[in-house]
Amino acid sequence: MPPVFINTDNNDKTKKIYIANAAGEVMTDAEEKMKEIVVKAFEKIPDFTTIRFDNAKGYTLVFKVTKFNAGDHETSCTISGQILQYPSVTYSKSKQSSKSDAVMVMIAGNWSGSATATGRGKNAMIDCVEAIMEGIVPKSIPVMRSDMMRR
Repeated sequence: MPPVFINTDNNDKTKKIYIANAAGEVMTDAEEKMKEIVVKAFEKIPDFTTIRFDNAKGYTLVFKVTKFNAGDHETSCTISGQILQYPSVTYSKSKQSSKSDAVMVMIAGNWSGSATATGRGKNAMIDCVEAIMEGIVPKSIPVMRSDMMRR
C-alpha cells in the first residue's frame, strides 16, 4: 500500500490551507511556520508522506489563525483546523452540491488550540504558532489512519 499523502501546497491563493490573515504583518511567517510543523510531524512516520506522487490519496490539513492579540508584553493566538480528504471529490454542478468540493473528516471534539508567548512581534507569533501546531497536528494521525481504512 502506498503511503498516505499529506498535501502541504499552499501556493493556490484561492484554496489556501494555511491561513494567518489575522496575524497582520507576520502573516507570511506564521503560514510558513504552520507548513513547517506539518511537514516535520509527518517526516518520521513511515506510512505518511508530504512528497506528492501520482494518484496520491490522503489528506489536506487546513489551519487558520482565528484569534491574534499582540499586547505590550504578550502575544496570544488561537488556531483551528480541519482535515479534508485529498484529492477533493468533484461533484456535478447541481443544486445538491455545495460550494466546497472537499470531504471533511470528523475529529472528536474541537480541533483547535491556543497559546500565549512572552513579547510581541514576529518571534512571539512564531512561538505561539509553533506551540499550538506541535500540540494539535499529532492528534490528526489516528483519525486519518482510521478514515483511510474506510476509503
